[in-house]
Amino acid sequence: MTHNMQDIAIPNFDLKGKVAVITGGTKGIGYGIALTYANYGADVVVASRTVADCERVEKELQSLGVRAMGIPTDVSVGAQVDSMIDKVVEKLGRVDIMVANAGVGNTKKAVDLTDAEWDTVVDIDLKGVFYSARAAARQMIKQGDGGRVINVASAAGVIGAIGLAPYTAAKAGVVNMTKTLAGEWGRFGITVNALCPGYVATSINDDVLGTPAWDKIVKATILRRSGEISEIAAGALFLASDFSGFMTGATLLMDGGTTAL
Repeated sequence: MTHNMQDIAIPNFDLKGKVAVITGGTKGIGYGIALTYANYGADVVVASRTVADCERVEKELQSLGVRAMGIPTDVSVGAQVDSMIDKVVEKLGRVDIMVANAGVGNTKKAVDLTDAEWDTVVDIDLKGVFYSARAAARQMIKQGDGGRVINVASAAGVIGAIGLAPYTAAKAGVVNMTKTLAGEWGRFGITVNALCPGYVATSINDDVLGTPAWDKIVKATILRRSGEISEIAAGALFLASDFSGFMTGATLLMDGGTTAL
């Protein structure tokens, strides 16, 4: 089969007319993704547990010339996530992109972990991702024209990490759950992919930043450095854009090569 110029659609990163929801969108990687999407024309909703953070980021995003909302939400409570999506639809009309990004960590040896500490991490990092993906997919299915679900996992969901038992368990769960959700929602034109960052200097890593442990982590990457928020946001932009239209159930590792060797 031969093609000419008129047959080939040139992909682009334009997100104008799209409504994107980003959980954990007021800090770190989520905040970087929110700013990036807004700069590419999307209307952006950020969710976080802190009211003041939601209000601040909503104003910042609106200053970029897009419609924006900041909605206080605890993603570990399914009813709150459902309510958040209802508010988005009521005000912005639809949901096209969900970035299930909210996450917490807890660095502690497994034998010293309490049940409550385990539950906190798994409730946010695994159940919260599921609740966010599910609520968005229900709306996307209603809309009838597809959508993008981006589940933020971690390189630590592909390899182990000492002192991070609940985190690695939850993130590995997100990677495999992503494949299942992709299988269930593909017939609705919804793609579901996992974005797996490596170590990035954000508040989730506050307890190790600037320590010998951090230096060791950085040296373990092939690139001999930690990642930048903007570099992970670029991956999220790729997964939300034309460029990843034929990609679903996949794991996009952006970890400086940590998991490669």
